[in-house]
Amino acid sequence: MDALIQRRRRMSHVMVPRQVRQRQAATAMSCFRSKADTRQIDRLSNLPDELLVTILSFLPTPTAARTSVLCRRFRHLWEASPSVQVIYRNPDHLDKFVALADRTILHRNPSFSLLSLHLELYYFDLSLPNSYMPSLLAKAASLGLCHLTIVGYVHLQPILPIIFSIKTLKSLALPNVAEDHHHVFPSKFAFTSLTSLSLGFSSIDLDPPNFNQLLSELRSLEELQLDICSISSLIISSQTIRKLKLEISGSELHTLSLFLPSLESLNLRSRELFPSLHIHGEVPSLKSAVIGLDELHAQDVTAVTKLLNFISHLEELRLLLRESTDEKDPIHILLEPGKDVPNFPNLKHLYVRLCFHNHNFEDIIMMLHNCPVLESLKLDHKKPKITHQARGRKREDWCSKLPRRRNVNFRNLHLGTNKRKFMKLLGRN
Repeated sequence: MDALIQRRRRMSHVMVPRQVRQRQAATAMSCFRSKADTRQIDRLSNLPDELLVTILSFLPTPTAARTSVLCRRFRHLWEASPSVQVIYRNPDHLDKFVALADRTILHRNPSFSLLSLHLELYYFDLSLPNSYMPSLLAKAASLGLCHLTIVGYVHLQPILPIIFSIKTLKSLALPNVAEDHHHVFPSKFAFTSLTSLSLGFSSIDLDPPNFNQLLSELRSLEELQLDICSISSLIISSQTIRKLKLEISGSELHTLSLFLPSLESLNLRSRELFPSLHIHGEVPSLKSAVIGLDELHAQDVTAVTKLLNFISHLEELRLLLRESTDEKDPIHILLEPGKDVPNFPNLKHLYVRLCFHNHNFEDIIMMLHNCPVLESLKLDHKKPKITHQARGRKREDWCSKLPRRRNVNFRNLHLGTNKRKFMKLLGRN
């Protein structure tokens, strides 16, 4: 009897773990089945068409078109997307470009509004009729077009009258205006509600009176972007522009005039400044600026100092300066030696990226002494590249003089410890 009881006890110790494992396996299987049932639920089909169209509008048009194979409901749903992107980069794909443009624009259902149109035409085929592009834009205009971008090599002359007649247009980007379009801006235009304008010119001179006449008529314009090459004089006057971005190539710019009382943000990028650049105007509301200057020579420091004096009342400044790769010896590119240092009474945030060799390090220390309310400071050392014309450089002459060699980053300079470290940096002059 005792032997039987002991055997049952041993069997119970063996069976309990086995039963536990079986119970755990059953529980895991039930959880897996419940998850599998959850995965099989088609939540996408439960969304309304309006929301699906909004989701598709964030995709490139060719990608959105691929959703037509998902099911019958998606077959034509992508065609209702208010955002259309048509790209023609390969000359062998002309038939695809025409088919997509016809389906999304020319043959579009009038009940589907078209808010944004992005065209990239790098190999525009001459076999297309001259009326094809005007007909595309005319159809887009009839659908309530608000945002238009045309990139590539496009003959603008036949389509400019249509573009400037779109009353609903709010943003316009023409980054590749050809050289032969000297009279880009017509005397009459309809898009008076335009808020953003981006233009790119190659090897032409803007006609300041004609250009500023356009700006004066655009009473809702807030953002302006210009990409200009080989221009001698640039005058911009507007009462409403708040954000300005200038990309200037070439060293032919003699005069830069900015009369923008509402300007709050300035982004200026230039390559090869003209040494005797004359800068004047009025930007009393300017708060932040990004200044990027490349290929600077010793004689360009005068123009840099003038530019800093012009914007000295701002609160946030990013300076991205780089010496010419042909310079053999270190030069001053931040402040002009022997001249008064610009005062920055309102500057709170400063970021400077340049080669902090001995000359530039001394200049930045002098500049920081004239920033009484500075709260954050970041200095990044960027050593210029060496070309065959600059061989013979002494490595030690171009080394960083910053305390940490590569960068300096101070925050909350108005607080105790950080302020003491900052004052220690200022004492290194």
